[in-house]
Amino acid sequence: MRVGLGADRREELARALRGRRVGLVANQTSFNSSMEHIVEVAGEHARVEVVFTPEHGLWGAAAAGEFVRSGFDGEFGVRVYSLYGENLEPPVEELQKLDLVVYDVQDLGLRWYTYVSTLYYVERACAKAGVPLLVLDRPNPLTGVATEGPVLKPEYRSFVGVASIPARYALTPGELALYYSRVEGLNCEVRVLELEGWRRSMWFDETGLPWIPTSPNIPNLETALVYAGACMLEGTNLSEGRGTASPFLQFGAPWVKARKLARALNEEGIPGAAFRPVKFVPTASKYRGQLVSGVYVHVVDRSTFKPFTAFVRILRRIREMYGEFELLTREAEREVEYVKDYTAWSTGASRYVIDYLAGTSEVRECIEGRADVEGAEERWRRERRRYLEKAAEKGVLLYEPRSLPLG
Repeated sequence: MRVGLGADRREELARALRGRRVGLVANQTSFNSSMEHIVEVAGEHARVEVVFTPEHGLWGAAAAGEFVRSGFDGEFGVRVYSLYGENLEPPVEELQKLDLVVYDVQDLGLRWYTYVSTLYYVERACAKAGVPLLVLDRPNPLTGVATEGPVLKPEYRSFVGVASIPARYALTPGELALYYSRVEGLNCEVRVLELEGWRRSMWFDETGLPWIPTSPNIPNLETALVYAGACMLEGTNLSEGRGTASPFLQFGAPWVKARKLARALNEEGIPGAAFRPVKFVPTASKYRGQLVSGVYVHVVDRSTFKPFTAFVRILRRIREMYGEFELLTREAEREVEYVKDYTAWSTGASRYVIDYLAGTSEVRECIEGRADVEGAEERWRRERRRYLEKAAEKGVLLYEPRSLPLG
């Protein structure tokens, strides 16, 4: 039996939309199970005034970090307002023209994925404008039970981390919207059209739904899982494989010795993963046009593979092995072609990019050998326990079990 999306609940959706002036938050993932886009479906019942788009734009064609302009989409015949350009948050005066905002975007269940930051800013603007938000729910691709990493500390808030949630947070988009409203204090009127037939233990490939690449460098579920740790490579001078056919699954640098690194990482004994030496030439991003030596990550057991902790250990080992390894500062990062224009790091609590991705300085301290990974992970587990308790207490968990094990 295939899981039913919130967007598949046609009668309820039609009732919610009928006769209203609607704004949509949508992109290339916003198709229902019949491959009808939410712009098309909404247009049958409502007046679609505007489509708000996250990073990569309406069609998912813009590269990572590419400034996306607002404009008019001739394919759908709609006005498009980019939330990854001049503004990150919809103007209140724009929302006050609407009766309802509908959010229908597939994310990865990861705090640093910018779609969830866009959801936060849309929800905050809706609360200011007094406009309700309807979320058409979608699965968490990496299950709704496994959490990983630290809960973000407020001083490290940025567009790659807007809320005090773990790096891998185990909520669906609808549950996350409720968490923002009820726990983070946005106090937005949120309604969720829930999934049908989804269980929290499900991986995306167990839902029966087709995978639509959520962004240009996340072509499949395996990449999404590895990205739950490999995103931290963006805060280093290692290539994360952008500009190749296997972004995030392979990484390295011209100064890495591929066979030596693969042997060292396999000796590290990282659960659920095996490492193969590779060489590649990126066509974009770091080391474009240069021969890069590195490793390819093979997930051999996804039930035991914990990507966040795995990459903390991987980066610690690479730093021990190579004096050329660097953690990028905010100043240096701006010179890297692919890097997202976050417009501002909200607090400037740290110079290091990886601190904002991780939501704490502890990851950097572990990589630098100034903190113990096992001790840090135990602290993060306590943080995640409190996070899950808040989610349960505030009625955020819409699907069984409503009291989550600490993954």
